[in-house]
Amino acid sequence: MFDVSIVHLIEGTNVDRPCDAITLTLEIHKHFGNFDIFFERVVDNNTPDTYDVPAFHPFIAAHLRFPARRTFFIHPFIDPPSERLLKLHSAFGYVLHLSGAEGYIDCILENMDHGVVREDGSTQLGALASVALQIRG
Repeated sequence: MFDVSIVHLIEGTNVDRPCDAITLTLEIHKHFGNFDIFFERVVDNNTPDTYDVPAFHPFIAAHLRFPARRTFFIHPFIDPPSERLLKLHSAFGYVLHLSGAEGYIDCILENMDHGVVREDGSTQLGALASVALQIRG
């Protein structure tokens, strides 16, 4: 939907390649995986592979002392993280946070983790089943 020709970068033998990897502390990795933070390339010819790292929520930004600016270490034989994948991650984060879908998805995942089925019928069983099948598939 955002970039239909990107799938080849993260499937088959291309999965877990250096361009699909980024080294982060455990806490920062969790926030990145939860789309709380994202990388935006600094548009400046003097700073190649340099990114600003903002957070979507002010309390996360304050806790992590963000925004931050980081430059990727460039090695002649190892590709840096893909700017294209980082842009896609950023787009997902914006959609989740601006649409309000973030809270809805968190609720579904939390219910799945705790095996919660509400007696009032409000549990999203279809969504839970779909996520469970994708995880196991």
